[in-house]
Amino acid sequence: MKKLIRNLVILAIGIMTLHSCSISTINHYYSDKKMSFATDMDMSQALEMMKGFMPDSLNQNNDFMKMENYPKEWRTLYDFQKDEGKVTTNPDSIKLMKKIFMKGNFADEKFSGFSVKSEALTKEEIASVGTLMGKDAALMNNSSFDNWDGKILKIETKNLMLSQEDLQNIFRTGDKSNGGDKENIESMLGMIQIDITNKLVFDKKIKSVRGQHDWIKKLDDKTIEVKLNLQEMMDKDHQFKNKDENIIIETE
Repeated sequence: MKKLIRNLVILAIGIMTLHSCSISTINHYYSDKKMSFATDMDMSQALEMMKGFMPDSLNQNNDFMKMENYPKEWRTLYDFQKDEGKVTTNPDSIKLMKKIFMKGNFADEKFSGFSVKSEALTKEEIASVGTLMGKDAALMNNSSFDNWDGKILKIETKNLMLSQEDLQNIFRTGDKSNGGDKENIESMLGMIQIDITNKLVFDKKIKSVRGQHDWIKKLDDKTIEVKLNLQEMMDKDHQFKNKDENIIIETE
């Protein structure tokens, strides 16, 4: 399961070095303190270009680009783990994996991207998602938006920033990276153009929003939009007009 997710994320980010791309996520917040997320990534415009520039580690995987490896219908992470022959016996992990779904997206029978979504999850379950899916799935569900108590969502804006080391960790070919890998990664990061949009949707109307940040705005009485750009996220010297340390969204 983690192998499939890792391959998808590396493919997606590799494509972004050749063409700008966007990741769209909807985070839904429920009054019973639960949360759900749904992420879509469209890679259709650059998949053909990517084939000639794929890293050696992926070229060695002959099955990687075979679209039949990516189901057209939603499947649970538990199903993916069974396919890899690594079924866990932990009942809590099995329960959680059956609440998270993934599928490939296709246009004219050609693989064009993928989607991930979850059922409503408790705060504890959300915290466990990263362990199950691996660090490579960090771009799919931003943990900065998980501090929800059923009425108030607290966002620490420092967590929206991303260091090069954070992203480099996604590309580690093993437990350690050699110097060549680091140089290649740093060069690639300079070319990546990724726009990430998170819509934070609440069951109840928003009562107040305390704090201001350039990347965060209220769309309507139930929706907050967070628009991120990877280059700005990694720029520790980025100049903000508004950059409060905490954004506190309170619902009725």
